[in-house]
Amino acid sequence: MLRQSLSVLILIILFSSCQQNLNKDNSVVKNNTKADSITIGLKHIITSNVLNEDRQILISLPNGYATGNANYPVLYLTDGFQNIEHVRGSVEILTRTGNIPPIIIVGIKSVNREKDFTPTNTESNPKSGGSKQFLKFIETELIPYIDTTYRTNSFRVLEGHSLGGLFVASTLMEKPEIFQGFIIMSPALWWNGEELTNKVKTFFKSYPNLEKSLFFGIGKKESSREFGMRKELTNFIDALNEDKPQKFNFEHKEFDDEGHMSSPLLSNYYGLKSIFSDLKYSNEFKANYNDITFLKKEKEILNKYGENAKRTAETYYELGATIYIENLPGAITVFKRSIEVYPYDINLITTLAKLYEKNKDISNSIDTYKYAIEVSEKYNFGKEKSFQEEIDRLKNN
Repeated sequence: MLRQSLSVLILIILFSSCQQNLNKDNSVVKNNTKADSITIGLKHIITSNVLNEDRQILISLPNGYATGNANYPVLYLTDGFQNIEHVRGSVEILTRTGNIPPIIIVGIKSVNREKDFTPTNTESNPKSGGSKQFLKFIETELIPYIDTTYRTNSFRVLEGHSLGGLFVASTLMEKPEIFQGFIIMSPALWWNGEELTNKVKTFFKSYPNLEKSLFFGIGKKESSREFGMRKELTNFIDALNEDKPQKFNFEHKEFDDEGHMSSPLLSNYYGLKSIFSDLKYSNEFKANYNDITFLKKEKEILNKYGENAKRTAETYYELGATIYIENLPGAITVFKRSIEVYPYDINLITTLAKLYEKNKDISNSIDTYKYAIEVSEKYNFGKEKSFQEEIDRLKNN
């Protein structure tokens, strides 16, 4: 049994977990002020038979995890203890705005980066070449533990920086079935004479139908275009492009004024948006909109990313605004869906009310303005009077 082979000690980082101590007051009162603790995550110590050592991980759960039953995608983060704070902040804002679905973050503490993240042993690096064992630990011990301990779904993302980026690129070619998304940041593709670049030239011949999403990020101050890490990443991408399958998608960004140690912040942010870019609608879909396909796609993202997944409010607004002249009922369908996932967005609500009126559906327009009044009162928007005036106008016309 997996649980018998893993010795797990759950500790709580920065005071108590909000998931386990909802009724406990962890505040400190001094000079008539009150300070509450904020939880970064849960620390687990796993005894690994594969690595023959204890390995620490940090788990950050999405808001609402403790009070719901949804399953979530998982982001596996190398150098996790170093990066989880900025990653957690980016994930929070991207989730809240609908750019990515709510996700569980699993940060893996680095012990020996040169050993764990490198695919081969070299004479100049005698401790190198342990990435296959580290990947085996992730595949056979860590992922099963996370999947049995937390509510996860099958969508997984692997993220790494520098040697960690080398490991992520190596994992793609070693075991492409484990992860669906890969965020490769400032990768050390110089390793062993750019061996991964040579390997990727023939990799896709064995996987002609591979469907994955990759993001490559690097700072412009990390090297010149002619040599160094930027050039080596370009070489890798050029080789990748030669035979990549049709459904194999990737994006490559370079960031102005960012060096090797500052670029991960932006690479993580844009990488997550890129991996989950199917939360946006294509121009083709907008041009051929119909309600049946729209509602089907809404259901698809819930099946893929969990019942709390949603698109950005701007995505719904842009879609509705694009189609409403030629397809007013369709625009109403879009805005009805938008306030299901953004029940507090007063602009979406009032737009729906106006569309109902334009469609001569006065009853639903009035009901929608009444709902807008409730939302305005709840969130202190202060627009109750103006919405009541709209209701009175509609009733008197």
